[in-house]
Amino acid sequence: MSGGILQEERVNGVYCHSLLNLSFASMLAQYRKLLFSAYGPKGGTLLITNSVGRSTLASSSVDITKQLSFGHPCAKYINALISAQNASCGLSGLYTGILCVRLLEEALCCEGNTPHYAIADVCEWIIDQLLTQMAQFPDQVVIDIDIGDIQQVSSFVKTILGSKTNLNLTKAEMDNLSIQIVRAFLKSIPDEGLTTKFGHVNVLQEGPPGSDARVFEGLLYREPEFDTNLSKKIAQLPKVINVLLFAVPLSPDVEKTSLLWTGTYSKEESFINNLVVCLLSILKDKNVHVLANQKYIHPAIKFELERKGCIVLERLGTIATDSLIKLSGCQAVTSVSNLKQEAANAVLGKLSSIQYVRLRGKNYLLLKQDSSCLSTLLLPEVSPTTEGTLKEVTESCLAALKMAVVDGKVVAGGGCLETWLATQVIHMVKVNMDCLASMTEVPSHHIVRVGNAFVRVFMELAIQVAGGSSTTKFDWCVDSVFHHLWYSQDCLANGESPQENFSQQKLCKCVCGLLTDETIKSKYGGFWYDLDFQMNQNVVQGSPESTCFCESLMRLDSTELETFHHDSKLQTEDPDFGIDNDSLEEKVAIEDDVDSLEKTLNSLEEEGDSLEGRLESLDDDVDSLEDVLDKMVDQVNTKHNPKIIFNSQIPDVLYDSYLAKYNAMRLALEGFTQLFQVGYCVYD
Repeated sequence: MSGGILQEERVNGVYCHSLLNLSFASMLAQYRKLLFSAYGPKGGTLLITNSVGRSTLASSSVDITKQLSFGHPCAKYINALISAQNASCGLSGLYTGILCVRLLEEALCCEGNTPHYAIADVCEWIIDQLLTQMAQFPDQVVIDIDIGDIQQVSSFVKTILGSKTNLNLTKAEMDNLSIQIVRAFLKSIPDEGLTTKFGHVNVLQEGPPGSDARVFEGLLYREPEFDTNLSKKIAQLPKVINVLLFAVPLSPDVEKTSLLWTGTYSKEESFINNLVVCLLSILKDKNVHVLANQKYIHPAIKFELERKGCIVLERLGTIATDSLIKLSGCQAVTSVSNLKQEAANAVLGKLSSIQYVRLRGKNYLLLKQDSSCLSTLLLPEVSPTTEGTLKEVTESCLAALKMAVVDGKVVAGGGCLETWLATQVIHMVKVNMDCLASMTEVPSHHIVRVGNAFVRVFMELAIQVAGGSSTTKFDWCVDSVFHHLWYSQDCLANGESPQENFSQQKLCKCVCGLLTDETIKSKYGGFWYDLDFQMNQNVVQGSPESTCFCESLMRLDSTELETFHHDSKLQTEDPDFGIDNDSLEEKVAIEDDVDSLEKTLNSLEEEGDSLEGRLESLDDDVDSLEDVLDKMVDQVNTKHNPKIIFNSQIPDVLYDSYLAKYNAMRLALEGFTQLFQVGYCVYD
């Protein structure tokens, strides 16, 4: 883009270099390393220091996008994709950013030897094929989850919790936390026919170190000043408790209030006196039992309200306030300028009971409503460096459970999904090479180059999620049936390639745990091949047993048809079926020989019956042949359309939310397409 086209005094900060600029490539590499440093089992916590010297910790995409600001529009766009994924699904934000960045890097690497139009056309075709296949719930990687099976659901939760190893949770703590998360979520599911919306889980983190997680039905509020007077008030509450909620501080603020100041007292005293009188009148008129405030209440105002028998809850915060609104159905008063009018229009909340709870040396009030679906999950307290991460991951688990209830689908985790995607790219490109070359007018070697870029990206993501690195590819292998990722202890111990020692390997289960080696070998007759980061002919050839089975089917088909043709020929050439027409005419012409004519007609009828019997027998043989062929076709379909079935005997399986992963893939792939096109337009 020429600099003379733009007026420098009017246009500032415009990036005129292309995506091929070395400075952009360096920035993109640093950005990718930043995202990878917090991704997967090997991800850690980042120490971020801003320009004023303030240091913060970040271990998730939410923290990274909040704490760091990027100047380049490409990084800003990817950050927007990450934020959109977190806002819509609550998880897989880092996955979106990493997939988009890596594809952009690989596409730029192809620019040196491959025309831009070729890269764009082939990428567009591959992306369309991948999204189409994922939208059809492929049986090799998608499984139905039973939300009522605690083992399946807890494994689902532990997969998300285990994605952050910096939480430093023991196995017992992980098991307890996953079960409590599931319990809290199940309590938030409404009864059938009650409502079509989910309830809410309020997540608190106030327990001492080493304590277990707890679940409460209702809203748990920390009450630091619990005494005997409050206990008596709770005991005297009616069955229906009215709640008045404020979202504005009840404290003197002369600039923001229009309450009359008489001059006899100070401004603060005048405000308090007038506000107390107005509040007491409202409490009496509306029969309010509990006054809650999201923010601060002046001690003098709180004292007067409590002296009149009202229970006062202050400093709820945003999260607890939203929970109270969902629990009781109240609407907050947002201004005290015209308090009487505001209070007259306020919607009171309803509670069924308030209970005192003493837990971990602290005082709490448990607010409950029988018809509401709200629960409180009290998390164990961890180190300050991981406190925010634990709460964020817990909320991600709850969001994933909601999506699992909606669609009932999960995808294989631990890198098996990415391995399957890589093999699908290889298969699609090889099978459709001629058609793709004709459609895009791109030579085959360019198509292979672009396809290999997708394969490398997906395989790197697979190994990163599984806890490995790209330098240890010989520690991994892929099965020929489901195309999942497998880890071989023998290869790690002996340093041998999987291709060299398949017969001696002891493969137990794939990385996600949904498949066992017995399933691959015995049920489907499959095999394993070594992992590669580019197209390999062995990956798409399929199982030798499957090929032989198809060939035997074709041989049997031709043999049976040949036998059928031979039998039919014999039957049509049988001399017994022949009819002497001349003899028949002579017999018909002789009118006197009636007996001989009748005998001839009877003989013809018998021969006709015999012919019908043989034809019926032939039809039976054809039906029998069709049944055999149908059975063999069903067996072929079973071998070529494998489907994962959940095995309750396999512990600690790994799977992710289908909706979250699909949406993350869609955002990343479509975002990559937009960035690649925009960069080319700027360059051109």
